[in-house]
Amino acid sequence: MRKVCLIILFFFVSYGFAESPTENIKKFFSREGYIIKLEDGKVLLDLGKGGVKEGEMFSVVEEGKPIIHPITGKILGKEIKQVGEVKVEKVYDNFSEAKLIKGEKPKVGQRVVLSYTDVCYEGSDEGFFKVSSAVEGVRKGSGCTYTIKEFKDGYGIEFNGSAVAFYPLPQVAAEGVQRASLQDLKLLARSKLIKALPSIPISADVGDVMGNGRDYLVILYSGRLEVYELLKNDIVKRSAYSLPAGTAVNVCVGKIGKEEKDYIIVNMISGDRASSLILKMVGDSLIPLKTDIPYIMGVLDKSKPKDTFVGQKFDFDNKFGQAVRLSFDGENIKEAGVLKAPRGFRVDSAFYYKNYLVFTDSSGRVRVFDGDNEVFSSDEGFGGSYSYVEVSVGSAGKINYIFNPKGAVGDVLDFKVAYVVKNTTGMVQRFLDIVKYSRGDIFLLDEQRKDVILLKQLVGGNLEEAIQSVVFTKDGRLLVLTGRTGTIPIQNKGELYQVEIRVL
Repeated sequence: MRKVCLIILFFFVSYGFAESPTENIKKFFSREGYIIKLEDGKVLLDLGKGGVKEGEMFSVVEEGKPIIHPITGKILGKEIKQVGEVKVEKVYDNFSEAKLIKGEKPKVGQRVVLSYTDVCYEGSDEGFFKVSSAVEGVRKGSGCTYTIKEFKDGYGIEFNGSAVAFYPLPQVAAEGVQRASLQDLKLLARSKLIKALPSIPISADVGDVMGNGRDYLVILYSGRLEVYELLKNDIVKRSAYSLPAGTAVNVCVGKIGKEEKDYIIVNMISGDRASSLILKMVGDSLIPLKTDIPYIMGVLDKSKPKDTFVGQKFDFDNKFGQAVRLSFDGENIKEAGVLKAPRGFRVDSAFYYKNYLVFTDSSGRVRVFDGDNEVFSSDEGFGGSYSYVEVSVGSAGKINYIFNPKGAVGDVLDFKVAYVVKNTTGMVQRFLDIVKYSRGDIFLLDEQRKDVILLKQLVGGNLEEAIQSVVFTKDGRLLVLTGRTGTIPIQNKGELYQVEIRVL
């Protein structure tokens, strides 16, 4: 099987975009200046109104020896040493007065950089992911010296409770031109192979399984689970876990417990029924919290994990049965009420896109519901994967019951879309019931307006292998795992791609 990372880059000619709020927030916390004068015990800085506030702290730094690459001899930078700290006491138009708080007596010409130790964030999980990637040490909550607040149209920053900055969300600027819709844009995806995987991945997901605010890639293979650290152009394995007896069908991560970290849900079939388990990371080890759970489970909306933690009974005779809401306290899993699910609902592929419930049913149709109202159903068959179990059909023998890959929610430009998968079966599957796929395609679901859904194929997003999983990371990458089978098991493989998406 293969794994695919999609990094989305867009280029426009006739539309202009403001700088992203996260870049502006990063610049806010990267402010620096110079000491321009020492006068009567005061330290004068070249930072005036609009660049600094009374009470802010700045570190006095000086550059040391150059850092030289031992192989290339290239100078990579210089050592930075903190020699003191000053506090701004008065701000003028073009400069400010500061007082030395600690360290040695400063010198004219020394550089000062903003010093901050506690930054809080108030807003959505999605916004927190974006902000924490730009500013080190951000934590959720209140009571910090600096507080970043998310609003409908942008992000604001408070310093000691007073508003000091606001950065609006970027808007398309096109005088006299109506804003383009996603339907109007022609998107082209180009894939680049990054890394091969050792065998077919059954399913995958991403989440903060370490509890450090970063995404990790969780890959489910037929007999094991592996957790990888995500690098810019690679992945590094951090942990592995051997699964109990049974057939693994998919994996999901979410904050379903009391801790801030994501727990790992491994859905399995043992005998003739679901027998799933929940794991968590402790250090670099995967520890089982609960096993032999009689549901296929999923978190339908990661921004509301406990509210959308759902299970569905599964056995060979009845296949997918009634769906229920679940709760988990770290030791016990309990039913918290029946989920009012549409007819044909399957939790293996289900997720929320905005307020819509999206899933692929047993006939392969992508279906979208707004409450009880079905607003979209695809005409052609979607889904399918190398995740399957052999189901007994009495004297007739066995058939392969196939599980569908779950889609993902992400961004394209300033459009929030859902990514869904269509895998095309090979001839041997159609006539001999041998699970084999000839290609996989990525489609976008976009809300045109309320209850009007567009399905759009991503041109160039097709691969010669089945797409096993699509997930969207905090830093804006769409990860896609693909798989292929050979004539013998040792030829089963997976790969990792990086894909650029451009506007034609």
